[in-house]
Amino acid sequence: MPKAVIDANVMVSALFGGTPRKAFLKALRTCDIYISPDIRLELLGPINELEGKLGSAKIRRLRSIILKLLSDSKEVIPAKKIELSRDKKDNAYLNLCLKVRADFLLTGDKDLLEVSTRKLKSSGLNRLKIVSPEVFLSER
Repeated sequence: MPKAVIDANVMVSALFGGTPRKAFLKALRTCDIYISPDIRLELLGPINELEGKLGSAKIRRLRSIILKLLSDSKEVIPAKKIELSRDKKDNAYLNLCLKVRADFLLTGDKDLLEVSTRKLKSSGLNRLKIVSPEVFLSER
């Protein structure tokens, strides 16, 4: 089964349905999903801050999505630190992908989507495809 890491922005977007939700659900069905302690904190941290913007019903749904991901994923602590993204906090996703030898990083983050294949390969991420929800849905 392919290995995947899902960016927090895809989960928040999944709240609103459409392509991000379909891609999230496909990843849960077809891939082994991995998270790290840093990513778990990123997922759980801002929920209360978003309540004013999203409302309590959407916050409950977001919590449900996150709990589904946490229950269906394997938590791993990355050993090596690489820095390939312009946004330093995005490197937590790349470090996790390196540790588990992920096939996919599912994200809507432009900084991650723009990391070149050459940079990925030179850092040991030979098999990783950083893909948007749209591209992930067209895979396999």
